[in-house]
Amino acid sequence: MSSHKQIKIGAIISYLTLAFNILAGIIYTPWMIRHIGMSNYGLYILVNSFISYFLMDFGLGQAIARYISKYRAEQNQTKINQLLGITSKLYLGINTAIFVILIVLYFFIENIFVKLNATEIVLFKEVYLIAGAFSLISFPFLTLDGVLIAYEKFIVLKSCEIISKVATIGLMIFAILMGYQLYALILVNAIVGLSIIVIKTTYLYRQTTIRVAFSYSDSTLLKEIFSFSIWTTVIAIAQRLLINIAPVILGIVSGTSQIAIFSIAIIIEGYIWTLAHALNGLFLPKVTQLHNLENNVEEVTKLMIKVGRFQLFLMGLVFIGIITLGKPFIQLWMGTQFSDAYLVMLFLVLPGFITLTQEIAQTYLVVVNELKYRAIIFISSSIISVIISFVLAPTYGALGCGIGIFTATMLCHVIGMNVIYHKILKINIVHFFTKCFSSFLFPLFLTLLFGYSISSFITINSWFLFIFAGILLSTFYLFVIWFLGLHKEEKTFIKATILNKLK
Repeated sequence: MSSHKQIKIGAIISYLTLAFNILAGIIYTPWMIRHIGMSNYGLYILVNSFISYFLMDFGLGQAIARYISKYRAEQNQTKINQLLGITSKLYLGINTAIFVILIVLYFFIENIFVKLNATEIVLFKEVYLIAGAFSLISFPFLTLDGVLIAYEKFIVLKSCEIISKVATIGLMIFAILMGYQLYALILVNAIVGLSIIVIKTTYLYRQTTIRVAFSYSDSTLLKEIFSFSIWTTVIAIAQRLLINIAPVILGIVSGTSQIAIFSIAIIIEGYIWTLAHALNGLFLPKVTQLHNLENNVEEVTKLMIKVGRFQLFLMGLVFIGIITLGKPFIQLWMGTQFSDAYLVMLFLVLPGFITLTQEIAQTYLVVVNELKYRAIIFISSSIISVIISFVLAPTYGALGCGIGIFTATMLCHVIGMNVIYHKILKINIVHFFTKCFSSFLFPLFLTLLFGYSISSFITINSWFLFIFAGILLSTFYLFVIWFLGLHKEEKTFIKATILNKLK
């Protein structure tokens, strides 16, 4: 099958997976928490969060995809086999180190998570052993996705993703109904994860000529791989320390109920991030082309404004919706015991009002090979977030972590990154904000007032009233944005796009 068709079908499967994840999350998550309990759910999130810090591909997945693509273009299968031999041994070495770390940490669990009671500590240890064993078995196979990408096997890759999601939730529902509760969540994840590894490995063995050369060594190539992946690794670690470490902090200073509350805010933030990044990556070739032009920065800025305005148009309603209707949604979805997740969600999501409009600048940072600045920003924001979270979480729980993340994101990713865009990339940031936001601010403000008016006059205590309020808000938003926010050429583009879809 052609590369173009692989990408097209793979993209369709990706959107199906996204739709399934959102639908399953809305329906399955509250059902699951009701059956296993808030405390057990908090333990489940805590175990996964704690172990995840030690299990990442350290940027090697991207390096493998890059080098295999290069060697495939050269039709050098021997080099591919040698590359995989080197990286496989590297993964096994890292895996051994992680094994030792996880074993040592096991004996200090009571000292780390002092807010867990005796029963929760026992459960945590048992689940920790199961999840840790699966993670160590699966870690050396993290190369599989990079290989599938390099061989342009997008259909297999994306099919495995949706099969994994459907199978995991289906088996979890069955296991919970059979009374297994917390253990079911961990065991099902392990069983499905190992099955997917077997499917991917079998496919690559049968459909490609890959045969891993374990005996091969090349210190020069190993240095190249490390050089390529170092900043990606730094960013990946810092990203986890910014948000994903919050459950661990709460496990240390607060408790499982606050972990559960924070996890609900994380779920919603994840859905919004996924929707906002639907365009992510599509502009890399375009930005690369613009970089080669004489007036490249000016052209990149124009594209940044154009994409930023459409992102603001699409996501403006989402932001206003979660501000005005977010609390009744959480109460209807998860119950009143999760009401505190509303403020946490706002702190996690609202910085995206700025950052999500600047995807082109982030892409340009990659094109000009200045990713180290983003890595430094991520490290700084993670340190600030962790410090503030440890100070506030003992008193304010999940909200304290939310405040820490919000403060760090605003200082580093909003203010800091815009300084980098201006100083390093030479982008006229003032011009960007003026052109991108000026015509949208008034209609967004009107929609915000309208949303608060709806929530004041309508007591939203049912899904019917929530949907009704959502339709009213959406209709008003589209009306004021169309007449007060969008430029003439943007309206023309939207009309043409809709007409083409209807043909």
